[in-house]
Amino acid sequence: MEFKEFKDQLDELKNIISNGIAYFSAWQGLMVEDEISAQALNRYRGFFLTARNALLWSALMQFAKIFDHDSRTVSLRNLLTTAKNDQKNLTPYSTEKNLLDIERKIDASESLLKRLKGFRDQRLAHHDATVTYKVPILYGEVKKLVEEIKSLYNSLRLGHDRSTIAFDHLALESGKHTSEVVRIIREEKDRALRSIKKSDMDK
Repeated sequence: MEFKEFKDQLDELKNIISNGIAYFSAWQGLMVEDEISAQALNRYRGFFLTARNALLWSALMQFAKIFDHDSRTVSLRNLLTTAKNDQKNLTPYSTEKNLLDIERKIDASESLLKRLKGFRDQRLAHHDATVTYKVPILYGEVKKLVEEIKSLYNSLRLGHDRSTIAFDHLALESGKHTSEVVRIIREEKDRALRSIKKSDMDK
């Protein structure tokens, strides 16, 4: 693989990661914990329940893509393998040790990644009659994986062209805008309640 093609695939992988982070951050913003916000969103549960599911499933689909083994795909695993085979040309600012460190960190998450792949293959891309993954995917695990993904990608990118991507800005923006939507829905509910109370008092 040539340097430019490697860079182009890194950019494609960046987009996959960015989409996953945006979906996950928006989903987090809709998983409100305070009762007032929950009641406000519940007034439109037909929409918000659907939105939550769609955002979470989309996020998990993107995260699964990042670690895909299929040689036809753009994935962190495949780019790492390619870099290891031509380290001097594709990741000139890295070392073999740096690449091995990335590989070891991926291997350390293998249990979660297998479950994520199983969920993607058997419930998102298809809906198999039986499933092979038995242990559920936990919120805390996915949240930790997101941080790992950002770190692993930037480690590989740094070795390629000495640049990094500020993924945190995207997460903050997505979370902020989702919180703003929740605030607007809460205020709309409050106005409706005040209107009802005023109507009752006028009777």
